Amino acid sequence: MTNNTVTPRELPDILIVDDKPANLKLLSGMLKEQHYKIRAAVSGKLALEAANSAPPDLILLDINMPEMDGYQVCRRFKEDEKLKDIPVIFLSALSETTDKVSAFEAGGVDYITKPFRIEEVRARVETHLTLKAAKEYLKEKNRFLEYTFSRFVSPDVLEELKKKPVDDFLKMERREVTVLFADLRGFTSLAGQISPEELQETINSALEGMAGCVQEAGGMIDKFLGDGLMAVFGAPLRQEDHAWRALKAAAGMQRTHSLWMARRAAQGKPARPLGIGLAAGPVVVGNYGTPSRMEYTALGQAVNLASRLCGAAEGGEILTTLFTRDKALDCAPAGSRKLFSSLSKGKTHFKNIQKPVEVISVAQEEPSHG
Repeated sequence: MTNNTVTPRELPDILIVDDKPANLKLLSGMLKEQHYKIRAAVSGKLALEAANSAPPDLILLDINMPEMDGYQVCRRFKEDEKLKDIPVIFLSALSETTDKVSAFEAGGVDYITKPFRIEEVRARVETHLTLKAAKEYLKEKNRFLEYTFSRFVSPDVLEELKKKPVDDFLKMERREVTVLFADLRGFTSLAGQISPEELQETINSALEGMAGCVQEAGGMIDKFLGDGLMAVFGAPLRQEDHAWRALKAAAGMQRTHSLWMARRAAQGKPARPLGIGLAAGPVVVGNYGTPSRMEYTALGQAVNLASRLCGAAEGGEILTTLFTRDKALDCAPAGSRKLFSSLSKGKTHFKNIQKPVEVISVAQEEPSHG
């Protein structure tokens, strides 16, 4: 059975500040009818104490009060990091334009002149509570997106994600994407030959170059896997050219990694070549896990196939499928397609992949100059 009762904790909390008990009684009575939680303070000092104890959702503030007027009280709220985002609506008998300007300069969001009409107060309160809720939702959404994606996508992609409803990232949905796996060849044997500190430095240095190429192509780094990574193109943002982006990233990774190995060799530091696997196909993407730990990822055969292709790739090689290669080159900009060469390596049976797969080795040719 569903319980539709609204608990006091769920009610919007409104703090009314006025040194006249009659005004407090009138405002409290009419707002309680709207199912708000009402607190009252007869001075600015008591208002600040009440707000610091439990920040309200909105403040109705009188101006003419002894000891500390409403302008001073509002400024104190806005100087407090914990209280500065609470909307303050001024209620006052002062009706001059200069009074209203002073109220807004102090940080108020609205101004209602006494004597006020009940309908007007209710409407203004509801409007600013709705605006506050929208801002808090946006702030929480952006915090969620930054926590989930900021380490794994470029800043430009993150800004695009912020424009979308947060529900888009909480549900699992079916989508066609391209999955990329990359890792170092022969790294296990290297790990037994160098110190843990050298091992960490080597991995971090290699991953930095890989990650940069993924983000430059607009992909998402799904996870780091020891001496490699998994990346997804086409999620969380939809990208019709996801296969091309993945192929471009893979070629960039091999190019960057070759330069990395050359620099390492010149410095006498350990290095290993890179193998990459790409596979496009339908997957489900979204958050999965437990209530305490969620992870945005892709699940499906394309993930398994890309991993198997990566495992089969030799150092410096990019392996993919015929479908993925054709889909990528079909989306390639004019003139870019001819820069890629490909070679069929025949059909291969991969573990947990039902049918044999025709494996394609793809390489990017250096553009000619002259």
